[in-house]
Amino acid sequence: MNSKLIKFFSSEWVLGILVAMLSVLIAAAAYQSSLFDSKESDFNVEGQKQLTESNSLYLEANQFVIYDYQMYDGWYINDGTSDELAQYYMDSFSENLSTSMEREEGPFDDQYYTEMYTDAESTYDMAMTAFDDANSAGNKADSLQLVVLIYAVGLALAAYGSMLAQEANLRKFFGMLSVVALIFGTIVYIATLVAVA
Repeated sequence: MNSKLIKFFSSEWVLGILVAMLSVLIAAAAYQSSLFDSKESDFNVEGQKQLTESNSLYLEANQFVIYDYQMYDGWYINDGTSDELAQYYMDSFSENLSTSMEREEGPFDDQYYTEMYTDAESTYDMAMTAFDDANSAGNKADSLQLVVLIYAVGLALAAYGSMLAQEANLRKFFGMLSVVALIFGTIVYIATLVAVA
């Protein structure tokens, strides 16, 4: 590599600029990482909330299904023997059971169960979406922490290199490594931000 270029990257003002730039970039990446950590936590809380609601809705739907079975048994037993009692049981059917009685595949066909568990299923899907969003936010936070680590290494190299004598080969080596860390960290940073968008 050109010796002038190496000398340029080890100059006092270039190392000073590297220290300043890397410090600012570390702060920015760390801040964004903390934002995504917070989002991950929020999405996990929302997912747990929706999952709890979904479980509650499943239990509630189970109770309605059991109730429908009991009312249907009462209707079936009394149909043709006690019309008044049979009508009482029929009037107690859920709307979904009443509708399924009119279908050829009914009662208690697949559509009946789908309708009874619709709310529980949709809430469960919302919970899974929230957990997926939490996982995505967590991955982005991890990527940004990697950026912070890369920049921190570059900052340490630039800072240590600036304390060495101008002629020292180690100063030049540290200056070049600091530039490499800046470039590589920025590539990872931009890739993460593009993934966020």
